[in-house]
This record gives sequence, structure tokens and C-alpha cells, in this order.
Amino acid sequence: MKTSRGFTLLEVMLAFVLLAMLMGLAIAALSNGLRQVRRAQDETEATLYAQSLLDGIGVLAPVAAGAREGRFGDGRYRYHLDIREVADPAPVAATAPTAAPDLAVPPRLYRIALRVQWGEGGAGQRLDLATLRARVANPMPTGTTP
Repeated sequence: MKTSRGFTLLEVMLAFVLLAMLMGLAIAALSNGLRQVRRAQDETEATLYAQSLLDGIGVLAPVAAGAREGRFGDGRYRYHLDIREVADPAPVAATAPTAAPDLAVPPRLYRIALRVQWGEGGAGQRLDLATLRARVANPMPTGTTP
């Protein structure tokens, strides 16, 4: 009797089914990885735009209470900036030091809240940042020169 060597049709079909399932899992994993890379890229870009806006407040633009909105990145990112004066949480000293006349008037404290959104603005497409800035009401006495 002659024995045949090779695979049966059933074995070949089973191997193709297993291969197709493994390929499907690999593609799903790669697609999820690409989605996470895209999300990280969007968050990084939004963070850089937000940082550039916050860094300019008090340096390039005055610290003043109010709200404003705008766009970054050719309109891809939207932001809402809200600046409010808040009470200073530090305790007030009973007597002000006389050695530093510039500090006779305590600085005003402002809370700066920035929300950056992209896409539909859902939970994964939004960045909320907040910081505090102090501004001296009158940094230089009147009638003096630097």
C-alpha cells in the first residue's frame, strides 16, 4: 500500500483560517497604535500652542481680567482664555515691612484658565490648563525714573 505524504485539504483550510485570524488581530493592534500616536500628536501640539499663549500673558500682553477666544493651527485648535482676579490665599502681615517701599501695596493675583479643544471637543480632544499670575498694581512710584 502506498502512503501519501502531504497535507489534506482540511489541514490547509485550517491553517488559512488561523492565519487570517492572526492577521486580523495584528491589523487591529496596529490600528489602535496608530490611533494612540495621532492622539498623542494632537495633545502635544495643543500643549505647545497653549504654552506659547500662557507664556505671553504678563510679558507680551498685560494681565487683565476678562475672557477671549481664538484659534490656533490654521483653525484646527480652538481656545477659550479666562482671566479673573482672585483673593490672595497668603495671610496678610500685621505690619508691612518698611525696608521695601515697592511692596507696600500687595500684588494682585489672577487665575488664568485656558481650554484648548480640537475635533469635536470631546473628553479626549480637550486640554484644560490653569495657572496663577501676580501683578503689581503700580510697580514704580510716580515721578521716579529707572
